[in-house]
Amino acid sequence: MEEPDGASYNARPPAMRLQEAQKLLDRCFTGTREGASRLHEPSDPRFSGRGGAVWLEYRWYVRERGMAEVFLKWDRVPSGAEKTAEATVLRTHLMGQSPMLSQRALRTVEGGTPAPERILDVLRGDGIRRECVAKGRTTVTVEHWESMRPTALLDVAKFEELAAPLEAEDSTPESRHEAVQRLSAAERSPRVVDVLLRMVARKPSLMALRILSEWGEVQARQYLQRDLAALTPGNAADLWALTALDRRFEAWEALAHPV
Repeated sequence: MEEPDGASYNARPPAMRLQEAQKLLDRCFTGTREGASRLHEPSDPRFSGRGGAVWLEYRWYVRERGMAEVFLKWDRVPSGAEKTAEATVLRTHLMGQSPMLSQRALRTVEGGTPAPERILDVLRGDGIRRECVAKGRTTVTVEHWESMRPTALLDVAKFEELAAPLEAEDSTPESRHEAVQRLSAAERSPRVVDVLLRMVARKPSLMALRILSEWGEVQARQYLQRDLAALTPGNAADLWALTALDRRFEAWEALAHPV
């Protein structure tokens, strides 16, 4: 038997082709309802000016009281070259409660090599439970966002301290951004939702809209759509972020209207 040459023997295994990753998702979530239309960046001319080194595709699967938000990432390639593009990331965000969606999502990591070292350092302390595997150079991850849900209520004084920047008319966007992160990490409750809704009703806050969309608080969608309509033409980055969140809200709304 011939020995492989050194270069091929030591080469890293290839990544999944983009089409292979898409077919994997189709198999894992076959028969599962999609709550919103897919967001496929290269096929939508609105995002041609977003820039960056990668393309993205989002999907939103819904079932019971939960959602599996899936995104694929691949290097930017010329139009028509997607057939040969390699998927670099396949990640699923599990939100809400759906045992079936959890089972389907975990199928995406089957057969992969455990690769916890591929989880970014900045994410390691955020409290989210993750399964992360390598399939060649493709990183496949399932994130259980409900696992970071706080279970206790803050005392009144601490709650008011954390909520104060969100109620203040003279707070800066930066202080509101930080306050949203701190408050939502410390407590998840109707009173936190009320504070966030009052704030986004008065002023734009992408971070607050992200949190409310993660929690399925669809009342916030009207304020997101207001912010979408007010975007400056050419602001492709915020257009992408807000459009993705709008699809997430749409998927939550779909759960209330079974087909």
